[in-house]
Amino acid sequence: MNAIAAVVTASVTTFAATNIDDIVLLTFFFARRVPTRNIVAGQYLGFLAIILLSCSGLLATLVIPHQWTRALGLVPLALGLKHLVLLFRPPGTKGTQGDRQSLISIALVTLSNGADNVAVYIPFFSVNRQYLCWILTSYAFLVALWCMIGKWLGNHPIILNAVNRAGTILVPFVFIALGVHILLF
Repeated sequence: MNAIAAVVTASVTTFAATNIDDIVLLTFFFARRVPTRNIVAGQYLGFLAIILLSCSGLLATLVIPHQWTRALGLVPLALGLKHLVLLFRPPGTKGTQGDRQSLISIALVTLSNGADNVAVYIPFFSVNRQYLCWILTSYAFLVALWCMIGKWLGNHPIILNAVNRAGTILVPFVFIALGVHILLF
């Protein structure tokens, strides 16, 4: 296998291993009928931030203590608490369909869920610096593929019905659990 094929294969592997949890989040977003453009743009924006952090990560590891990266868990925790509070608002005060997840909140959830990505990508990028263009191109295609899979799952009748029934209640707890997990590990 030539070097480029090996790097692209490794890119697919590192992406899949570090982003499998994003499939769950994307499925929730799509099932809750968040506008597709918000989800895709938010996912790309959050992933771009992860890539930028990873590319500058070698320098950052010299300056930023590892414990501080756990603070990223506060973002999904805060979003989960916000959604939990919204569950207890009287009907009619919860906002409209246009009040759904914003592009920025999706990007922040993607970024805050990316600590494992950064931890894997920094050494992967370091070892494969000469192939960084191939890696990043692979990742760009894989983000699109992840969004398509999330959309398919989010529109699958069984999943859609489950999320429609329990999604409003589940989403705050998923975000809170994600935030706590990031804070603790």
